[in-house]
Amino acid sequence: MFIRRSLSRFHTRVGLLAAAVTALSGGCPLGQINDTGGSGTTPTAAALFSQISQTDPYTAWDQFPEAKGVIASATPHGPMARVFINDKVNAALSNFDGALPDGSVIVKENIGASSTDKAENLTIMWKVAGFNPDAGDWFWAMITPEGSVLAEGAIASCIGCHGGARANDYVFLHAFVR
Repeated sequence: MFIRRSLSRFHTRVGLLAAAVTALSGGCPLGQINDTGGSGTTPTAAALFSQISQTDPYTAWDQFPEAKGVIASATPHGPMARVFINDKVNAALSNFDGALPDGSVIVKENIGASSTDKAENLTIMWKVAGFNPDAGDWFWAMITPEGSVLAEGAIASCIGCHGGARANDYVFLHAFVR
């Protein structure tokens, strides 16, 4: 438990530091994200948040067929969650070739113990071509509902946990059929 908390704190600090460096350097890409991480060559959680909160609000997206509405969740996401999938993930529900297409986004609203609770934070998987081939090219992010970046990038704890679903392209919630 101590190691898990320490790793979580480490990843949070690294994410905050990276966000600060990006903001100070003026390197935060704005505008619509695409399959390769936005207007820059490195994806950022800030660009992702802008896209999913303003340009293409995730709350208007569909959900996995077996996970509509509020669902039970587990650590580190909290006891309950709502999960949203963009159109690329939705299209793969009936046409999966072993990997979700680049540009796929899965947003998990981590909420408290009741379905009326608001999101405490968002954990997001974003498939970015060439970002991290060793871990399915997933870019991971934890963001507050207001847009503060808590962690981003190739987060070891996310990759380690979701690696248990590597054969399903790191996705636990829905078993894709080939």
